[in-house]
Amino acid sequence: MIYLYSILSFVIILLFLKSLSLKLNLIDKPNYRKKHFGNIPLIGGLVIYFNILVFSFFIQTSDYMTNILLTSIILILLGALDDSVELGIVFRLIAQLVCCLIVAGSGLIISNVGDYMFLSNIQLGILSIIFTVFCVIGLTNSFNFIDGVDGLSSGLALISIITIFFIAFLNNTIVYLIDFEFLILFSLTLILFIFFNTTNILKIFLGDSGSIFLGFFISWILIMTSQDENQIIHPVLTIWCVALPVFDIISVILRRLLRKINPFKPDRRHIHHILIELGFSNIMTTILILILSIVLNCFGLLIFYLSGPFPTLISFVLLLVLYVIFMINLSRMVNSN
Repeated sequence: MIYLYSILSFVIILLFLKSLSLKLNLIDKPNYRKKHFGNIPLIGGLVIYFNILVFSFFIQTSDYMTNILLTSIILILLGALDDSVELGIVFRLIAQLVCCLIVAGSGLIISNVGDYMFLSNIQLGILSIIFTVFCVIGLTNSFNFIDGVDGLSSGLALISIITIFFIAFLNNTIVYLIDFEFLILFSLTLILFIFFNTTNILKIFLGDSGSIFLGFFISWILIMTSQDENQIIHPVLTIWCVALPVFDIISVILRRLLRKINPFKPDRRHIHHILIELGFSNIMTTILILILSIVLNCFGLLIFYLSGPFPTLISFVLLLVLYVIFMINLSRMVNSN
């Protein structure tokens, strides 16, 4: 029943924030990078966050999850402010760093990266916090970077959660997932957002606040499920749960650096931009990328269960290199036409 209430709550919060979006200047206007039609409210992240926050009080959640949710309000509110007045990348990175340190301070960190062949349970020691912050900020921005087509960033977040569920089911560790009901609520909320984001019914966008929140949230979920005492998934599988966003951000940053361009300066070198330039519609672009994400995730799982952690890690690196090479050539082909 609580899930039915969450649907009603989502719509109420959406209507309320939509009525305030113009006054708060949370409106996305078309420009040379943004090809949508009309002014669209940038309230998706706010709607998603406040909807799951309200129901977190009625669903069993772990202490770590509570801390993540409460800390995320900093990112959501400052992100909304950035959407409104454009405070810039430095401001966003500082906010992300502060939030990372707050959550890490609660004890949730990447302390080990798993076992690989003759190396068992590799501990990071004093590098744990630095490595955790690097991973969380990197993945947070990967979801922000790839948020350029309706339903894409939110769809990738949904696929990540479903992949975690699937791995936990295969490993018979679903019983250790304390936040299972809450993650179901989160998934339902994402589906609701995707509906309103991809249709013209009360259309809304995530905004930077939304995509940053999704990346931040998914990052910590992956850490929780791979680092807890009752390990739900192997650490190497966490990177496969978010393979496409990671591939895209590394590919884009490398290509910008090769061109001696600020790696954080927005452009149209992302995979979704290239597919659109090739003639695919927005919705078809989203579908193709989400299918590719599912294929990558399944490939990683297949390698893991057939060959073990080390071949899985090597396969990730090799596929990343191939992806970067392919995107460089595809981008050149598009720009030459």
